[in-house]
Amino acid sequence: MERKFLVVLLISLLLLASCSTQTLNYSGETENWSADLKVNQTSDDYQSQELVLKYKGDDVNEVGPIDYNVDSLGSFGRGGVTLKENGTIVDSATSNPTNAKVSEHTEVEVTVEWNEKTETFKLSKQ
Repeated sequence: MERKFLVVLLISLLLLASCSTQTLNYSGETENWSADLKVNQTSDDYQSQELVLKYKGDDVNEVGPIDYNVDSLGSFGRGGVTLKENGTIVDSATSNPTNAKVSEHTEVEVTVEWNEKTETFKLSKQ
């Protein structure tokens, strides 16, 4: 009985260890924009990134379509995107085990273009 318990415990610990994830959070802002980036890395070397970009101004309708890019190890972004009513955009990207992974020391930079204006700012690890 005791031996079966140890085997079950060992298997459970191995399964828990194989399902571990690491989460890194970055944020930054300018006069007009704020951004939060959440990076989830799994033990199988996949990585997902979720960006929340928010316009800090009063009138979201004055912004029009925007282009944005998140640059770290690799990059992702979109062009011609319209803000939601609350002034945000939520976007995500996933990378496979062959891509370089974001680490605690990775520099992350966001560039936003709108109404013939451009702002570039760094996100700091939280």
